[in-house]
Amino acid sequence: MAQNAMGRLFQWQRTSRLATFSQVRNASSAIPVFSPTASTELNQALDYWRQDLFIPFGLPRRQRTSMFKEKHAHRLQDEPITVKIRENEEYTLRPLDFASLPKSKDIIDVLRLMEAANDYQNLVPFMSGLWNSQMRVTPARWQYLIRKVASTGRLSIIVECARQGHRTGLSLENQDITTRLFYELHRMAQDAEYKGHQVTEALKSAKNAVEVMDSYPAIPATNPKYQSYVIGTLLELSAARAADKFEGKDQGNEVLNYTKKLLARWNVEDFKAIPKNAFDAEVVDQRLIKAIPIFKGLELCGSIDSVSADKELRIVVSQRLNELRGALSKQLERIPKDSFDKVPHAKAAKALIARG
Repeated sequence: MAQNAMGRLFQWQRTSRLATFSQVRNASSAIPVFSPTASTELNQALDYWRQDLFIPFGLPRRQRTSMFKEKHAHRLQDEPITVKIRENEEYTLRPLDFASLPKSKDIIDVLRLMEAANDYQNLVPFMSGLWNSQMRVTPARWQYLIRKVASTGRLSIIVECARQGHRTGLSLENQDITTRLFYELHRMAQDAEYKGHQVTEALKSAKNAVEVMDSYPAIPATNPKYQSYVIGTLLELSAARAADKFEGKDQGNEVLNYTKKLLARWNVEDFKAIPKNAFDAEVVDQRLIKAIPIFKGLELCGSIDSVSADKELRIVVSQRLNELRGALSKQLERIPKDSFDKVPHAKAAKALIARG
């Protein structure tokens, strides 16, 4: 009996070790590597998640299973097995308990520690580790992250997360996420007073986001690239860049093309005011953050040579701008007075249309 038990143990150890080296290439590709930051607390948090969750879930199934099965605990303690997970890194298998692993509610704590622009170079690998570990990030948390990253001017990192959506789980097919992303791109340019490199960077990120959407099914109802708020933001950013960088000249008719695309998608009913008896602060706010970049895009494109030179087009642009101003005015009027502060972007919309 003892000989049989020892034989099985030897066979288990031998098989595990063989699996280690034959599958190390596949394991290492699923295990994220983090760059050191200036924050000791952030470095420690990332290492904790990597050691206790990302590495175990990045290992071949046999090795991962052995760490979580109680019957293998004594074997791992008595005969530690070290596996090679990268060229210069090894990892010792140890007994693990699912109950002691990092929890999804703790994700936010790591994201809050990311403050400096360079901290966000670890965002893609962190999100990839979560996705590979079957820990899903909610749309609400992605929106929080977009707002947070926007404050550092690094929204290109979010677009990169979307480009690697198969690894990070971020899909721009989610309209709420994409609405927030494009509104923050609008704000990035607005905060720079529509001048300088921030406008160029915002436009570049917006275009890259649309390239990601090109890989989604070409269905207008579900693919945001066909939505007026995406086209309107592209119009706003391209017109701002043309005015700032090219003295109002439309390079490659980019502004003209976005203007025509927006007008082709135009439907004033999209901005129809929600009555007071059906008031919902969140729904109203979502409408406003979609409409504000469109309004600004229509306002800016009129001064660009390709649009201003076309009299008929200029008239239509002016008509649509007035329609949108009227729709926004009605919507603001229908927000109950005691609920105005519950609509975060109501003040921005009010200030925008007041300038007209």
